[in-house]
Amino acid sequence: MEYDSYPFGRSEALTNDAIIATYVAGGSDYETILTRAGSFAVGQTIGTWVQVPGVSRAMVEQYQGRVLSIYDAGLSAEGTCGTFVLRIAFPISNFGTSLAMMLTALVGNDVSTAISARLVDIELHGKSKSLFRSPSLGVEDLRRLTGVQNRPFVLNMIKPCAGFAPEEGAKLFYQVALGGVDMVKDDELLASPGYNAVGVRVGHYLKAARTAAETTGHKALYLPNISGTPSQMMDNAKAVLEAGGRACLVNFVFGGLDALAELCDRYGKDLFILAHYAGIGVMSSADSGIASPVFIGLLPRLAGAHAVMTMAPDAKRPQTLYDFRRTVQMQRLPIEGVAPMVTAVGGGITPVSQKGLQEELGQDAIIGIGGAIQGHPMGATAGAQAAMAAVKATAAGKDLVQAARSCPALQKIIELWG
Repeated sequence: MEYDSYPFGRSEALTNDAIIATYVAGGSDYETILTRAGSFAVGQTIGTWVQVPGVSRAMVEQYQGRVLSIYDAGLSAEGTCGTFVLRIAFPISNFGTSLAMMLTALVGNDVSTAISARLVDIELHGKSKSLFRSPSLGVEDLRRLTGVQNRPFVLNMIKPCAGFAPEEGAKLFYQVALGGVDMVKDDELLASPGYNAVGVRVGHYLKAARTAAETTGHKALYLPNISGTPSQMMDNAKAVLEAGGRACLVNFVFGGLDALAELCDRYGKDLFILAHYAGIGVMSSADSGIASPVFIGLLPRLAGAHAVMTMAPDAKRPQTLYDFRRTVQMQRLPIEGVAPMVTAVGGGITPVSQKGLQEELGQDAIIGIGGAIQGHPMGATAGAQAAMAAVKATAAGKDLVQAARSCPALQKIIELWG
């Protein structure tokens, strides 16, 4: 039978238990986009770009993708050079519980051979809502771990990023912990190299956390980077737990979503898992790949991550605010059977940029401040004190200039950066 004559229209049996993917695609005219969309739906499920034998009506009805709708999002007056929005349903029976196989279906080889399309949204329908993971820990669990209430969490990233021994890193950790920060993570560039194995590092850093807490009364939560091969991630997570750690960091873009999901299955109730977006910039372009709100908004949530690092919007590029808000929506908005994640935001954040961030995110968020702490002219401890004063003052509705009167470190930052 000619299976490529069936890729259009709604099938109740299919769309009730399906992933519905939305794409922005280019097409020179209506006829071309119709043909390419149909070829894409077939090619990503049961067929290929030529007719092949062995395709039955039952295969078409149960396993073939369906083009549900095509919307014109900007066609010229001449009917050429259009931009279209496509909604295509993919049967969940084709990929089961694997996020890797789901993405292979949604943006696999036919994105390059049949159509130029960018995945911008994923909807879960029917049984698909119960196929994937859900974050097992949330913001209240993080508040119990850190003792932080009624304000955002402050996260620092150890700088320099790499190239030092565990003992040296512990000194850097101690300096920022002494300034009162809530959480300290490894940089995404440092996992477990020979000169700084994660199992050894955790012991040194936790000792530094305890020592600093004797002065501050507030113990910083350490998030070691356990990234690596899937087996290395599991071994590293076990080492963190055995050393007394309660949290970790994972680079999930290149490490793999299924590897993250297995980690969350095994250790998600014992470790607070922060997923990091390192590498997201190469995963999509203006007209192909996967949009950031999907990749760092929804996908790590379906893998079971508890929090995810999210790039702060760039004031010089207003369009980044739209992507930021869409990403946070996908991390937080209700999905039946899927708990929300905690948004962690980083990238060029300073103590004086708190008002806008807290207005966007509220108090149930992690504010990542890196170089502005380590690079403070009065030292890293003063940098941490400035960050804490700014975050607390903003959460309480106080003006930073007023808060700086009792915090010389914050006053110095205001003098430098306004």
